[in-house]
Amino acid sequence: MKAAVVRDLDLAPQYENNYPNPLPKLDEVLIHVTASALSNRARSDANGSHYASAGKLPMVPGVDGVGLLPNGNKVFFVSNESFAEQVVVEKGHWVAMPNDLKDEKIAGMMNPALSSWMALKYRADFKEGQKVLILGATGNAGSMAVQIAKRLGASSIIAVGRNLKQLTELRRLGATQTIVLSADVKTYQKELAQAGNDVDIILDYLWGDVTANAMQAIIPNRLHDEQDLKWIEIGSSAGQTAPIIGAAFRAVRLQLIGSGQGSVGVRAILQSFEEILKAEKNRPFVFNVQVVPLSQVENVWNKKSGDRLVFVPHM
Repeated sequence: MKAAVVRDLDLAPQYENNYPNPLPKLDEVLIHVTASALSNRARSDANGSHYASAGKLPMVPGVDGVGLLPNGNKVFFVSNESFAEQVVVEKGHWVAMPNDLKDEKIAGMMNPALSSWMALKYRADFKEGQKVLILGATGNAGSMAVQIAKRLGASSIIAVGRNLKQLTELRRLGATQTIVLSADVKTYQKELAQAGNDVDIILDYLWGDVTANAMQAIIPNRLHDEQDLKWIEIGSSAGQTAPIIGAAFRAVRLQLIGSGQGSVGVRAILQSFEEILKAEKNRPFVFNVQVVPLSQVENVWNKKSGDRLVFVPHM
Protein backbone atom coordinates (compact mmCIF):
# COMPACT_ATOMS: atom_id res chain seq x y z
CA MET A 1 0.00 0.00 0.00
CA LYS A 2 0.95 3.67 -0.27
CA ALA A 3 2.20 5.15 3.00
CA ALA A 4 4.41 7.77 4.64
CA VAL A 5 7.19 5.83 6.34
CA VAL A 6 9.73 6.81 8.99
CA ARG A 7 12.96 4.85 8.82
CA ASP A 8 15.15 7.44 10.58
CA LEU A 9 13.90 9.57 13.50
CA ASP A 10 16.07 12.47 12.31
CA LEU A 11 14.48 12.61 8.86
CA ALA A 12 11.03 13.47 7.53
CA PRO A 13 8.84 10.51 6.52
CA GLN A 14 9.36 9.19 3.00
CA TYR A 15 6.54 8.26 0.62
CA GLU A 16 6.54 4.58 -0.30
CA ASN A 17 4.35 2.74 -2.82
CA ASN A 18 4.75 -0.82 -1.58
CA TYR A 19 4.64 -0.71 2.19
CA PRO A 20 3.11 -3.91 3.66
CA ASN A 21 -0.65 -3.82 4.20
CA PRO A 22 -1.65 -3.91 7.87
CA LEU A 23 -3.21 -7.14 9.11
CA PRO A 24 -6.04 -6.70 11.62
CA LYS A 25 -6.18 -8.90 14.71
CA LEU A 26 -9.41 -10.31 16.11
CA ASP A 27 -10.18 -7.12 18.02
CA GLU A 28 -9.28 -4.81 15.12
CA VAL A 29 -10.91 -3.61 11.90
CA LEU A 30 -9.28 -2.50 8.67
CA ILE A 31 -10.25 1.05 7.70
CA HIS A 32 -9.63 2.68 4.32
CA VAL A 33 -8.27 6.15 5.07
CA THR A 34 -9.71 9.11 3.18
CA ALA A 35 -8.04 11.97 5.10
CA SER A 36 -5.60 12.40 7.99
CA ALA A 37 -4.15 15.64 9.39
CA LEU A 38 -0.56 16.58 10.13
CA SER A 39 -0.53 17.56 13.81
CA ASN A 40 2.24 18.42 16.25
CA ARG A 41 1.49 15.09 17.91
CA ALA A 42 2.09 13.27 14.62
CA ARG A 43 5.37 15.13 14.14
CA SER A 44 6.57 14.35 17.66
CA ASP A 45 5.63 10.68 17.23
CA ALA A 46 7.65 10.58 14.02
CA ASN A 47 10.81 11.95 15.66
CA GLY A 48 10.37 9.99 18.88
CA SER A 49 9.96 13.03 21.15
CA HIS A 50 6.33 12.53 22.27
CA TYR A 51 5.89 11.05 25.74
CA ALA A 52 3.70 8.27 24.34
CA SER A 53 5.91 7.51 21.32
CA ALA A 54 7.31 3.96 21.04
CA GLY A 55 10.08 5.04 18.66
CA LYS A 56 10.07 1.63 16.91
CA LEU A 57 11.19 1.69 13.27
CA PRO A 58 10.08 1.51 10.57
CA MET A 59 6.82 3.23 11.40
CA VAL A 60 3.96 4.98 9.70
CA PRO A 61 3.13 8.19 11.61
CA GLY A 62 -0.31 9.64 12.17
CA VAL A 63 -2.77 9.85 15.03
CA ASP A 64 -6.31 9.85 13.68
CA GLY A 65 -8.35 10.47 10.59
CA VAL A 66 -11.48 9.90 8.55
CA GLY A 67 -12.07 6.67 6.71
CA LEU A 68 -14.46 3.96 5.58
CA LEU A 69 -15.29 0.76 7.44
CA PRO A 70 -15.51 -2.50 5.46
CA ASN A 71 -19.28 -1.95 5.21
CA GLY A 72 -18.75 1.49 3.65
CA ASN A 73 -19.80 3.56 6.67
CA LYS A 74 -17.85 6.75 7.22
CA VAL A 75 -16.13 7.17 10.60
CA PHE A 76 -13.68 9.36 12.45
CA PHE A 77 -11.12 7.04 14.01
CA VAL A 78 -8.22 7.12 16.44
CA SER A 79 -5.23 5.00 15.57
CA ASN A 80 -1.52 5.41 14.95
CA GLU A 81 -0.17 4.85 11.44
CA SER A 82 -2.96 6.83 9.77
CA PHE A 83 -0.73 8.35 7.05
CA ALA A 84 -1.44 5.46 4.72
CA GLU A 85 -4.11 4.00 2.46
CA GLN A 86 -5.21 1.58 5.17
CA VAL A 87 -4.99 1.40 8.94
CA VAL A 88 -6.03 -1.12 11.56
CA VAL A 89 -8.19 0.34 14.33
CA GLU A 90 -9.19 -1.29 17.58
CA LYS A 91 -12.89 -2.07 17.58
CA GLY A 92 -14.88 0.79 19.07
CA HIS A 93 -12.12 3.36 18.63
CA TRP A 94 -14.15 5.32 16.13
CA VAL A 95 -17.38 7.29 15.95
CA ALA A 96 -19.91 7.42 13.14
CA MET A 97 -19.61 10.49 10.96
CA PRO A 98 -22.44 12.08 8.95
CA ASN A 99 -21.89 11.65 5.22
CA ASP A 100 -22.55 15.32 4.50
CA LEU A 101 -19.57 16.50 6.57
CA LYS A 102 -16.35 17.01 4.61
CA ASP A 103 -13.67 14.40 5.30
CA GLU A 104 -10.75 16.82 4.95
CA LYS A 105 -12.21 19.48 7.25
CA ILE A 106 -13.10 17.01 10.00
CA ALA A 107 -9.71 15.31 9.76
CA GLY A 108 -7.99 18.67 10.15
CA MET A 109 -10.31 20.20 12.70
CA MET A 110 -10.97 17.38 15.14
CA ASN A 111 -7.66 17.32 17.01
CA PRO A 112 -7.51 21.11 17.56
CA ALA A 113 -11.18 21.12 18.59
CA LEU A 114 -10.70 18.16 20.91
CA SER A 115 -8.00 19.96 22.91
CA SER A 116 -10.32 22.66 24.25
CA TRP A 117 -13.53 20.60 24.21
CA MET A 118 -11.97 17.97 26.50
CA ALA A 119 -10.25 20.57 28.64
CA LEU A 120 -13.41 22.57 29.26
CA LYS A 121 -15.97 19.79 29.60
CA TYR A 122 -13.98 16.94 31.12
CA ARG A 123 -11.10 18.58 32.98
CA ALA A 124 -12.34 22.04 34.00
CA ASP A 125 -15.98 21.04 34.56
CA PHE A 126 -17.01 24.19 32.68
CA LYS A 127 -20.29 25.85 33.61
CA GLU A 128 -22.27 28.17 31.35
CA GLY A 129 -21.51 31.80 32.16
CA GLN A 130 -17.92 31.25 33.29
CA LYS A 131 -15.07 33.41 32.04
CA VAL A 132 -12.29 31.86 29.96
CA LEU A 133 -8.82 33.14 29.08
CA ILE A 134 -6.85 31.43 26.31
CA LEU A 135 -3.05 31.63 26.26
CA GLY A 136 -1.91 30.95 22.70
CA ALA A 137 -5.20 31.71 21.01
CA THR A 138 -3.82 32.53 17.56
CA GLY A 139 -2.98 28.97 16.53
CA ASN A 140 -5.41 26.45 15.03
CA ALA A 141 -6.26 24.98 18.44
CA GLY A 142 -6.56 28.39 20.07
CA SER A 143 -8.90 29.61 17.35
CA MET A 144 -11.10 26.57 17.89
CA ALA A 145 -10.95 27.16 21.65
CA VAL A 146 -12.45 30.64 21.18
CA GLN A 147 -15.31 29.25 19.11
CA ILE A 148 -15.93 26.32 21.44
CA ALA A 149 -15.91 28.48 24.57
CA LYS A 150 -18.53 30.66 22.90
CA ARG A 151 -20.64 27.64 21.87
CA LEU A 152 -20.55 26.29 25.41
CA GLY A 153 -21.75 29.60 26.83
CA ALA A 154 -18.73 31.45 28.20
CA SER A 155 -19.67 34.97 29.32
CA SER A 156 -16.20 36.35 28.58
CA ILE A 157 -13.47 35.02 26.27
CA ILE A 158 -10.05 36.65 26.47
CA ALA A 159 -7.76 35.67 23.58
CA VAL A 160 -4.03 36.07 24.17
CA GLY A 161 -1.42 35.60 21.46
CA ARG A 162 1.34 37.08 19.33
CA ASN A 163 -0.33 37.35 15.93
CA LEU A 164 -2.11 40.70 15.87
CA LYS A 165 -3.92 39.97 12.61
CA GLN A 166 -5.28 36.69 13.93
CA LEU A 167 -6.30 38.32 17.22
CA THR A 168 -8.44 40.72 15.21
CA GLU A 169 -10.09 37.77 13.46
CA LEU A 170 -10.76 36.11 16.82
CA ARG A 171 -12.96 39.05 17.76
CA ARG A 172 -15.25 38.01 14.93
CA LEU A 173 -15.20 34.41 16.13
CA GLY A 174 -16.26 35.23 19.67
CA ALA A 175 -13.40 36.74 21.65
CA THR A 176 -14.63 39.56 23.88
CA GLN A 177 -11.10 40.88 24.54
CA THR A 178 -7.66 40.37 23.03
CA ILE A 179 -4.17 40.81 24.46
CA VAL A 180 -0.98 40.91 22.39
CA LEU A 181 2.00 38.98 23.74
CA SER A 182 4.52 41.63 22.73
CA ALA A 183 8.25 41.66 23.46
CA ASP A 184 7.50 44.04 26.33
CA VAL A 185 6.66 41.61 29.14
CA LYS A 186 5.61 44.32 31.59
CA THR A 187 3.07 45.70 29.15
CA TYR A 188 1.25 42.42 28.56
CA GLN A 189 1.55 41.52 32.25
CA LYS A 190 -0.34 44.70 33.10
CA GLU A 191 -3.12 43.76 30.69
CA LEU A 192 -3.23 40.17 31.97
CA ALA A 193 -3.42 41.36 35.57
CA GLN A 194 -6.62 43.23 34.80
CA ALA A 195 -8.14 40.76 32.35
CA GLY A 196 -7.45 37.75 34.55
CA ASN A 197 -8.60 39.16 37.86
CA ASP A 198 -11.88 37.26 37.78
CA VAL A 199 -11.53 34.58 35.09
CA ASP A 200 -12.59 31.07 36.03
CA ILE A 201 -10.57 29.00 33.55
CA ILE A 202 -7.31 29.51 31.68
CA LEU A 203 -6.58 27.29 28.67
CA ASP A 204 -2.80 27.27 28.27
CA TYR A 205 -1.31 26.22 24.94
CA LEU A 206 2.04 27.94 25.61
CA TRP A 207 3.61 27.03 28.98
CA GLY A 208 7.27 28.03 29.44
CA ASP A 209 8.22 31.52 30.61
CA VAL A 210 4.99 32.95 29.20
CA THR A 211 2.97 30.96 31.72
CA ALA A 212 5.26 32.01 34.57
CA ASN A 213 4.92 35.66 33.53
CA ALA A 214 1.14 35.29 33.27
CA MET A 215 0.87 33.74 36.72
CA GLN A 216 3.00 36.48 38.23
CA ALA A 217 0.59 39.01 36.74
CA ILE A 218 -2.73 37.30 37.45
CA ILE A 219 -2.33 35.62 40.86
CA PRO A 220 -1.60 38.74 42.98
CA ASN A 221 -4.44 40.66 41.34
CA ARG A 222 -7.34 38.28 41.81
CA LEU A 223 -10.44 40.12 43.01
CA HIS A 224 -11.68 37.23 45.14
CA ASP A 225 -9.21 34.84 46.77
CA GLU A 226 -11.99 32.29 47.25
CA GLN A 227 -12.80 32.13 43.52
CA ASP A 228 -11.50 28.98 41.86
CA LEU A 229 -8.93 29.47 39.11
CA LYS A 230 -8.50 26.36 36.98
CA TRP A 231 -5.34 26.58 34.90
CA ILE A 232 -5.47 23.88 32.22
CA GLU A 233 -2.11 23.00 30.65
CA ILE A 234 -2.75 21.72 27.12
CA GLY A 235 0.36 22.55 25.09
CA SER A 236 3.92 23.73 25.51
CA SER A 237 4.78 25.63 22.35
CA ALA A 238 6.62 28.32 24.35
CA GLY A 239 8.66 25.90 26.46
CA GLN A 240 8.61 22.47 28.08
CA THR A 241 9.19 23.83 31.58
CA ALA A 242 7.82 26.83 33.46
CA PRO A 243 9.39 28.40 36.60
CA ILE A 244 6.26 28.65 38.75
CA ILE A 245 6.50 30.20 42.21
CA GLY A 246 5.15 27.85 44.89
CA ALA A 247 3.34 30.67 46.70
CA ALA A 248 0.96 30.95 43.73
CA PHE A 249 -0.77 27.79 44.93
CA ARG A 250 -1.19 29.17 48.44
CA ALA A 251 -2.25 32.72 47.58
CA VAL A 252 -5.45 31.83 45.73
CA ARG A 253 -7.60 28.82 44.92
CA LEU A 254 -5.36 27.78 42.02
CA GLN A 255 -5.78 24.36 40.43
CA LEU A 256 -3.16 23.38 37.86
CA ILE A 257 -4.59 20.65 35.65
CA GLY A 258 -3.29 18.88 32.56
CA SER A 259 -5.44 17.83 29.64
CA GLY A 260 -4.32 15.35 27.02
CA GLN A 261 -3.77 11.69 26.28
CA GLY A 262 -3.70 9.80 29.56
CA SER A 263 -5.48 12.42 31.65
CA VAL A 264 -8.78 11.86 29.83
CA GLY A 265 -10.23 8.39 29.37
CA VAL A 266 -11.01 6.79 26.01
CA ARG A 267 -14.76 6.91 26.66
CA ALA A 268 -14.66 10.68 27.30
CA ILE A 269 -12.55 11.20 24.17
CA LEU A 270 -14.98 9.27 21.99
CA GLN A 271 -17.90 11.16 23.52
CA SER A 272 -16.10 14.40 22.75
CA PHE A 273 -15.74 13.34 19.10
CA GLU A 274 -19.48 12.73 18.88
CA GLU A 275 -20.28 16.06 20.51
CA ILE A 276 -17.92 17.96 18.20
CA LEU A 277 -19.38 16.30 15.11
CA LYS A 278 -22.88 17.18 16.29
CA ALA A 279 -21.83 20.79 16.90
CA GLU A 280 -20.24 20.98 13.45
CA LYS A 281 -23.35 19.60 11.77
CA ASN A 282 -25.61 22.04 13.62
CA ARG A 283 -23.47 25.06 12.84
CA PRO A 284 -20.11 24.67 11.07
CA PHE A 285 -17.02 26.00 12.78
CA VAL A 286 -14.67 28.36 10.97
CA PHE A 287 -11.62 26.24 10.18
CA ASN A 288 -9.40 26.16 7.10
CA VAL A 289 -7.40 23.21 5.84
CA GLN A 290 -4.87 22.74 3.06
CA VAL A 291 -5.33 19.41 1.32
CA VAL A 292 -2.08 17.72 0.23
CA PRO A 293 -1.51 14.44 -1.62
CA LEU A 294 0.16 11.91 0.66
CA SER A 295 2.86 11.56 -1.98
CA GLN A 296 4.07 15.07 -1.04
CA VAL A 297 4.58 14.23 2.64
CA GLU A 298 8.35 14.78 2.63
CA ASN A 299 8.03 18.17 0.91
CA VAL A 300 5.50 19.62 3.36
CA TRP A 301 6.47 17.85 6.60
CA ASN A 302 8.27 20.87 8.07
CA LYS A 303 6.24 23.51 6.26
CA LYS A 304 4.89 26.37 8.35
CA SER A 305 1.29 26.95 7.35
CA GLY A 306 -1.54 28.90 8.91
CA ASP A 307 -4.00 26.31 7.63
CA ARG A 308 -4.04 22.72 8.84
CA LEU A 309 -2.32 20.33 6.43
CA VAL A 310 -4.42 17.27 5.63
CA PHE A 311 -3.06 14.28 3.74
CA VAL A 312 -5.23 12.46 1.21
CA PRO A 313 -3.95 9.03 0.05
CA HIS A 314 -5.75 9.18 -3.30
CA MET A 315 -5.41 12.55 -5.00
